Amino acid sequence: MAINTTFNGATIFKPGAYSKTNIDLGGGFPIGPAGLIAVLGEADAGAPGATEINIANNRFTADQLVSIRNKYRTGPIVDSAAFLYAPAADAAIPSGAQTVWFYKTNASTRATLALANSYGTIQSEEWGTGGNRVTYTSTLIAETPASQAGTAFDESAMAGTESFTLNTNGGAPNTFTLSGIPANNAALAADLALAGNWSAGLPAGMTITVGGVDTASTVTITQTASPTANQNGYGRSFEISGATASAFGLTASFEVPNIEPSATITVEQKRDGTSESEEVGGNVIFTIGHDGTGDPTDAKVSITDDKIELKEGGAVVYTFLKDSFPVLTDLVAEINLATYAGWSASITDAIYNQLSPNSLDQVTNIGALSASGEEPARLKKDADDVAAFFELSSTADIISQSNTGLPNAITETPLAGGARGATTPADIVAGLEKFQKFHVNSVLPLFSRNATDDIADSLTDSGSTYTIAGIHQAIKTHLSLMKTTKKRSERQGYLSYKASFADSKSQAGVMADGRIQMAIQDTRNIDSQGTIKWFQPWALSCLLAGARGGAPIGEPLTFKFLNCSGIRHTAQPMSTAEEDIVTDFDPDLQTDEAIQAGITFMEAPQSGGFRVVVDNTTYGRDGNFVFNRANVLYAADIVAFNFRNTMESVFVGRKNTVSVADVEGVASSILSTFLAQGVTVSTTDAPLGFKNLVVRIEGNTIFIEVTIKIVEGIDFVLADITIQRATQG
Repeated sequence: MAINTTFNGATIFKPGAYSKTNIDLGGGFPIGPAGLIAVLGEADAGAPGATEINIANNRFTADQLVSIRNKYRTGPIVDSAAFLYAPAADAAIPSGAQTVWFYKTNASTRATLALANSYGTIQSEEWGTGGNRVTYTSTLIAETPASQAGTAFDESAMAGTESFTLNTNGGAPNTFTLSGIPANNAALAADLALAGNWSAGLPAGMTITVGGVDTASTVTITQTASPTANQNGYGRSFEISGATASAFGLTASFEVPNIEPSATITVEQKRDGTSESEEVGGNVIFTIGHDGTGDPTDAKVSITDDKIELKEGGAVVYTFLKDSFPVLTDLVAEINLATYAGWSASITDAIYNQLSPNSLDQVTNIGALSASGEEPARLKKDADDVAAFFELSSTADIISQSNTGLPNAITETPLAGGARGATTPADIVAGLEKFQKFHVNSVLPLFSRNATDDIADSLTDSGSTYTIAGIHQAIKTHLSLMKTTKKRSERQGYLSYKASFADSKSQAGVMADGRIQMAIQDTRNIDSQGTIKWFQPWALSCLLAGARGGAPIGEPLTFKFLNCSGIRHTAQPMSTAEEDIVTDFDPDLQTDEAIQAGITFMEAPQSGGFRVVVDNTTYGRDGNFVFNRANVLYAADIVAFNFRNTMESVFVGRKNTVSVADVEGVASSILSTFLAQGVTVSTTDAPLGFKNLVVRIEGNTIFIEVTIKIVEGIDFVLADITIQRATQG
């Protein structure tokens, strides 16, 4: 065996110098993003959360307020965005939420309009009642049927056995034979109207008239106007042939309409005064024909979803799979090979060369037989044009669209059936299940009362059935689940409750959870339309959650001023006139009572503004310094999540040849980052913010133990002042 060496996973035979690069991860690790908030709530527009393909992608940052308004228009979700991104009026809180995910709970529907002949259904892009302001109009430009007006001739000079052949829409030849010399043009007209003079009976869909004067008669052949020509997906035609056709003043030729049917489609949003309009269809782009080689009884073309079939005598003779031909020019080149005897194809204009065969309208058994080598199967892309219009429309789309032709004409008609939709308990549960799929720091429901109360204030759909107790319990269960060892995604809940002070204290006692803060005060804020008004306590929960996300990790919200212009507490309906409001909780007089109940509330200090009294949670069973203070638990969650995930990314999947010293080095580096970011605190016994770091490796498992000095907020300043009498001398 040749001399070799193994290095960096490779066996090396050729002498030389080789290297590998090692990344020293001992220099510190960044703390992952914080201020990640998941919101459950209603909106007047936008897709319900249940219809979002992946709710994890429905994320927004502070610079996307316009996008949020464009999607959801109005309602609690839109209002909450402003509160979350700009929650504070305090220099200690430099920003707000970093990223927010919205799950719309109310099951809105979109307005629709079913088109005639099952062509498809127009559907508003906007969810909710706004779609009912959308109108749809389709104006048709009718086909000008194919026609030939023959030249004058003298019927008395005819031999009496003249004939001509008429092929309609590529169908089988139909020959008219004159029997006897007509006495005048009226007699000739009568002969042309006799089914027995035609080899296949009177031509369907054709009008043949005789005009002029005797000895100077004229024959005019015209396709009968079709009121449904727009639905065909192909262009009509007829062909005149025969050696003695000129005796009738006719010219052997292939006739097509001067104007093919087209439509002008208009979609308008009356509310916004916007309009989208385009002329679609009317273009024959691809033709196929059979010149009669082999004397088939007929030649036909069918186009389906995936293939193009050429038929002779009723049987399929050639099949072309669409996905075998990227563009139409490839298909033309194939059909025109000598292999396919009698068949030919062409593209009507070079601008269509690069179109896909999928752009062709689907048709079934349209005629393709020609006496002169023309290509009477004249195919369009009408349906593709319609689909393209709606694909580009920002107002409406079309579903279950026909793959053939154009829609019928319709006068301006509004779409109908758009509804705001209701929120049920199942919608809340479904949203929380979706939020299990990704990591957030906070969960926030935009509900403070039962649906019955919100219905009375016209703040939710009459079909809503949620209860605030049910929502609170669902959130509590969700938080408990996500903190488990397997779920590994600790988070906090920001709840609200609009009820009497007595009931609010009871509800906080029911929650009694260190991961939950509960607000009970209405706040006065600007809504998404620029109107200042009172909001239910869920708005204060938004300010709290946003301030938490925008503050340095571990910074307490105690004594922080939030961004609102008023606070109040009342159990009365939101529709109650300002002068009739009766307050039920006074933060200046009932402070201790509210704090002991685990309620987070604000006060109005004499210096002005509105500030949080204490950053407490609903936990109250003991004096646990972590569970009693939301800022401390938030910092603890950040430490746990980041430490765990960083260690995982560094060591999981590596061979167990790593040393205890390697693990200790990385762990120390991560923990030192927490100190640098103010998430942990340096103390005498733990100058780096941690102590008692113990690591051991057993088989495929690393065991780590460490004590961390988590950051806290200062809640009290206790001054013991001794007063003495002033003495002289």
